Amino acid sequence: MSNAERTGSRNGPSANDELAARGAAAMRDIKAGLDDAVAGVNETGREALQGAREVRDTFADAILDSVRTRPYTTLAIAGFIGFVCGAMRRR
Repeated sequence: MSNAERTGSRNGPSANDELAARGAAAMRDIKAGLDDAVAGVNETGREALQGAREVRDTFADAILDSVRTRPYTTLAIAGFIGFVCGAMRRR
């Protein structure tokens, strides 16, 4: 044990204790920052999911409305889309 270590232990906290305290404080700060980042990402994910649900519901409502008001036109469009998809798969 060096002279500086012996003196530090008698007169108060040693350099190692101070370094450990600083490291612990830094780890607490990092953990708090990480928790905030995760919470932000979680909230953004919820908002994106809610937006996707709204688009899905709106799209489904539009299709159902189209089928109710113009059933033959909707059937023709669906048939055309099926034909195009089939033609593209053959290539």
